[in-house]
Amino acid sequence: MIDLVTRIPLAGLMLVVALGFLLGRVTWRGLALGPAGGTLLVALGIGSLGLHLDALYGTDTPRLSIGDFGFALFIYSVGFEAGPRFFASLKGGVGWRFVVLGLLVNVFAMGASIAWGTLFRLGDAVTAGVLAGALTSTPTFAAAEAVCSDPNALSVVFAFAYPVGLTGLVLILQWLPRRLGQDLGPTGEGEGPDPTAGPRGGELTRVFEVRNPGAIGVPLRELGLSRKTGCWITTLHRGMAFEPARAETVLEEGDHLMVRGRLDELMRFGEAVGPEVYDDELRRRLPSPRRVVVTAPEAVAETLEGLALPRRFGVAVLGVERGDVVLEPRADLAVEQGDVLRLVGPRGGIREAGRQLGRLERLATETDIAVYAGGILLGLLVGQLRLDLGRFNLTLGTAGGLLLAGVLLGRFRRIGPFSTNVPAPARQLVRDLGILLFTAEAGVRAGAAPFAPMRGVLLPALAGAAVVTLIAVVMTVLTARVFFKRLAPVHVWGSIGGGMTSSAALTTIRRAADDSNEPALSYAAAYAVASVFVTLAGQLIVRFMVG
Repeated sequence: MIDLVTRIPLAGLMLVVALGFLLGRVTWRGLALGPAGGTLLVALGIGSLGLHLDALYGTDTPRLSIGDFGFALFIYSVGFEAGPRFFASLKGGVGWRFVVLGLLVNVFAMGASIAWGTLFRLGDAVTAGVLAGALTSTPTFAAAEAVCSDPNALSVVFAFAYPVGLTGLVLILQWLPRRLGQDLGPTGEGEGPDPTAGPRGGELTRVFEVRNPGAIGVPLRELGLSRKTGCWITTLHRGMAFEPARAETVLEEGDHLMVRGRLDELMRFGEAVGPEVYDDELRRRLPSPRRVVVTAPEAVAETLEGLALPRRFGVAVLGVERGDVVLEPRADLAVEQGDVLRLVGPRGGIREAGRQLGRLERLATETDIAVYAGGILLGLLVGQLRLDLGRFNLTLGTAGGLLLAGVLLGRFRRIGPFSTNVPAPARQLVRDLGILLFTAEAGVRAGAAPFAPMRGVLLPALAGAAVVTLIAVVMTVLTARVFFKRLAPVHVWGSIGGGMTSSAALTTIRRAADDSNEPALSYAAAYAVASVFVTLAGQLIVRFMVG
């Protein structure tokens, strides 16, 4: 098989991407390598068995490869997705504390990696691999690969250090808060679901019929079902009418309510309202949600209750997207610049809500390729600029230029008459495809290289990844206890997870916090800035180690 795909241009690269993506989705006790980590491991393995890219490039090293193209797509996408919330996260309010903690965990990780690399004389490439593995950060790896002295060594170290950092981070999150006596449950802002209800699964959608006498004839505002059960009502079916459930809606016997929540929350809802039923017509009539991006100044920092979208426009909020995190639409949730609200309701109401809140996001089928081609061109040009300051020459380099262009175009989603918006599914596809092409090619080249020189540094590198992860997290927690005493532990740990841009960390923290929104809020704020910083960190640590 390897001999066959080696003779066909692109076949070997696609084989690595396909197998690596599947491996990355395999979970064990809640842990997964992710697409990039899986692809890199598969590439190293198949590369060591003889796969090469000569059929694609010939025997000469190409000046521009598919991996380079993937690198450009990925780094630009990181900046583009961070753009909407990057500047908002730096503004006043408690959010700046989340950002500071998110950056501190990276600064401590960089310092520990440099100290470890210097102590064991690991060199710039291996030290960068230690940092990227400890942070479980693919952007750090990608940025370092472009400037380090030995990309093959970097790929090998990162591939093996990544699982070490991922496992270590999750174990620390499970053990250290208990050791410190910290309660990661909700901070008590309002009455919420019973924290003793036990573990909960993913969110589900169910339909309940109103039969409980205590719920009949009472407005939803007075019942307080969302506050008491943790569920939220998306749609009301009464007779022939389908409409969003408003605070002033008075429930009648026989009403059907479509409700979203976790299993234990839904059970409490059924006890309060009535039995679960199957309403095929309601499910078929439920419209697809439209996405509205919040940009209007008067809407920013307003709570969902204050926006009163059901009363003003007849629309319901199904969820709030903040970066890579989806938040439950609680009444007291304050929206931020760049948040995406998933709305359902009448077409006219959604259009009007979009005008008042910001703008409707384009449908997933409408993608402006010029945003990526033009943005990458701008980033490449900016990366070539050089500022001479006597003995020092400052330049952003390719990664820095692409990152800056992405952040700016992501933040200013309109330039004159031209919209720079790209739907979320398209952004996800471009970002994932870019990093998979890049890691596949880098891994194949590293796998084909002699492994003997790595034997003396691999063990210190893996130990370094574990040590760096531990030092970075512990030092950030101690700093928070000294300088941010009033910050709830759940927000401290959410900020650490966001600073390390680790979705596994967020999952662990949310589970410990009884699946509340609170760790997601601090995670999203820290993630927006840290996703940019960890990319720059890959180049910074290489330049520091080179001297």
